Amino acid sequence: MVKEEIDIDTFRKVDLKVAKILSAEAVEKSEKLIKLRLSFGDHEKTILSGIRKDYSPQDLVGKKIIVIDNLKPAKLMGIESQGMLLAAQDEEGNISLLTVDKDAKEGSTVS
Repeated sequence: MVKEEIDIDTFRKVDLKVAKILSAEAVEKSEKLIKLRLSFGDHEKTILSGIRKDYSPQDLVGKKIIVIDNLKPAKLMGIESQGMLLAAQDEEGNISLLTVDKDAKEGSTVS
């Protein structure tokens, strides 16, 4: 299924950045959520993501992932999530994080 097409100006509003996972912990009372502390080089953020079925918190620390840095914050389970990581999900629901294949600097822009 193809979603509605957007123009390049709309796409340019999305601020995709490389972030390094500094810490990760399971969110109590949730079977899906992991709380991640991320470094963008010049700032840090906390995000929550429903990837616990496919990733354990200890396996995430140190990974460099792709994040939407300018998403409006949202509260999940009483915790403010300040962005969204990017991941692929197959038809069976398996999740695979989008990571960088070289040692890209934290905060690098993805385009």
